[in-house]
Amino acid sequence: MRYILIGFIIFCSAFAKAQLESSQWYFGVTAGIDFSSGTATATGIGQLVTGEGCATISDDLGNLLFYTDGSLVFDSTHNLMPNGTGLLGDSSSTSSAIIVPQPGNDDLYYIFTVDTSDQQYRMNVGFHYSIVDMSLNGGTGDIVPTQKNINLLPLTSEKLTAISNATGDGFWVLTQFEDTYYAYEITAAGLNLAPVTSIVGPTIELISTPITNVDVAAMRGYIKLNARGDKLVAAHFSNNTTAEFSGITNVLEARSLAYAQGGELYLYDFDNATGVVSNPQPLMTRADGASFYGVEFSGNGRYLYAEADYMLPSTTVIYEFLRGEILQYDLTAANIAASKTVVHTDMIAPFRGALQLGLDNRIYHSRINESFLSVINNPDDGGTASNYIYNDFALTNGAQAIYGLPIFVQSFLLNGDINAVDHCFGESQAFTFNTSAQVESILWDFGDINSSNNISMDLNPSHIFSAPGTYTVTANVETLVSSFTETIEITVFEPAIIDAVPMDIELCDEGFDTSNFDLSIIESQVSSTLNQSVSIHETDEEARLNINPINTNLPYQNISSPQTLYVRVSNTNCYDITSFNINVEKCPVKVFNVLTPDDDGINDTFIVSGLRDVYDKHKIFIFTRYGMKIWEGDNDTPSWDGTSNRGLAHNSSKRLPTGTYFYIIEFNEPGLKPIAGYVYLN
Repeated sequence: MRYILIGFIIFCSAFAKAQLESSQWYFGVTAGIDFSSGTATATGIGQLVTGEGCATISDDLGNLLFYTDGSLVFDSTHNLMPNGTGLLGDSSSTSSAIIVPQPGNDDLYYIFTVDTSDQQYRMNVGFHYSIVDMSLNGGTGDIVPTQKNINLLPLTSEKLTAISNATGDGFWVLTQFEDTYYAYEITAAGLNLAPVTSIVGPTIELISTPITNVDVAAMRGYIKLNARGDKLVAAHFSNNTTAEFSGITNVLEARSLAYAQGGELYLYDFDNATGVVSNPQPLMTRADGASFYGVEFSGNGRYLYAEADYMLPSTTVIYEFLRGEILQYDLTAANIAASKTVVHTDMIAPFRGALQLGLDNRIYHSRINESFLSVINNPDDGGTASNYIYNDFALTNGAQAIYGLPIFVQSFLLNGDINAVDHCFGESQAFTFNTSAQVESILWDFGDINSSNNISMDLNPSHIFSAPGTYTVTANVETLVSSFTETIEITVFEPAIIDAVPMDIELCDEGFDTSNFDLSIIESQVSSTLNQSVSIHETDEEARLNINPINTNLPYQNISSPQTLYVRVSNTNCYDITSFNINVEKCPVKVFNVLTPDDDGINDTFIVSGLRDVYDKHKIFIFTRYGMKIWEGDNDTPSWDGTSNRGLAHNSSKRLPTGTYFYIIEFNEPGLKPIAGYVYLN
């Protein structure tokens, strides 16, 4: 088994390959949220003061690039871009701006804007775009002077949304006016100025009454595309007609009527190959009495959420607030409109506000003049399990929410990650895909063109790469209600090479089942590859952790017999482990049969090599040539020095006479017979 060095493991962690362009939010009054870590963190360094519309864009690592309220553009240092004023959006427009990258050019971004006029909506200046070049102004970006406030439509509503196109090499930008949707495509060739137009109901009439501050209500409300790019939802705050204001001259009465008669909530099919909007499905209509503003799809794409206000006309105020509701629709239901569930209701006025999905897979609800955002904490769950909590997320001190939250290219909000690790060549690498969506199928391409197993349809496949190198792994994911593609780069490192498993070593017992082993020979046995290191360890865990290596320059005394030692062979990124055994055996004893006890340090005692502390139950008997036992000893007795401890002379310390004596050694070990011989005492 090959291993990668612990310090070099690279996991595809949360959002590691998710699209982080939507990780920075700036909205309301100096309010902000940073999602780049995977957890929402309130920030208070933004410069926006906007009632509604706002948009931000970050790079794919989550670093802020710039943000806008549709009129002013602030760079990553929170300073106004030099040419970043006077855009023809309006901070009172629901979706005053959306920011879309230019495919094929990392420096260019489109800012699309829609205007509003609270006094006379017919006076708004329509739909425009400007281009930001991030290479300008020292790399913090600026609007290209010749590409600023270029008109696309003379009049439009306050609605904007965007999505990746079907081929993934561009984007669609959509806006709506009265009964028509306009879809503009951006590719590497630039913006196609000829929109795809789709005429679908309902018709939201531009009011022509001369009474001011009335018709704007009909144009309010968000549109959103789902991340798959096949569904479009539209929230219309009201749907009044010019005829209904006939004879009304009082502005308060007219405004009350405009606000309180109910709006429309519609779902459509969208073809992100052609840009066509079709199949209008009314989820709620004016007859239901609710006004709609914020809408959003859940992270798994199954549920649609809408924010609804119920109001009554009034002669003393703009409207009388009854209640607000958060509605949930199941897009997998046979009858989507009938699947409506009220997951939250309250009477804390006002209720109207944006719904926006964050990279933490929670949906945030903005409510005016609050120092908090309310949150749908589990939007992928049905019914009240979705867990809407009023004022659940605290903003920084002094910051306030108003009506709006930033909008993004909806495909930036896809929530999925490939889980895999860089590893060593020869290992089988497991791949999984992390997403809250219900996955129907995944087509994996491991980027390994030399492998016959480069493609897999398994949900959780394994793959052995054909060679060391860096591979781009692609997962084409189909969920119940969405499809998207994620990629990661996997590095397959050169493995550590073990030439051969080292041979076991056996030595004779030097006492107490131990011996002294020379381990310096092991390195040459296991590795001849340059730039590899070899170390030996007493345990497998120590070898894996590369701790407590044995000093092979010194003899190694075993701690058990047999004993397994572990050899770690490593290069810069990888290591491998093998093992061998050292064993101590009880070898045959060697008897030195000359005894000269003259204190010269040579043969002063009866020497039997490999006996003492090895055969620790042994007994030695010494006899005269006549068979008289004159000495007896064991492992605890000093070796025979030519004197007697048995018989007539056993109390004498005098040396026995010179001559030949006989010994018997009993080992007292199973299977070992005693040995006998002679020893000459001189």
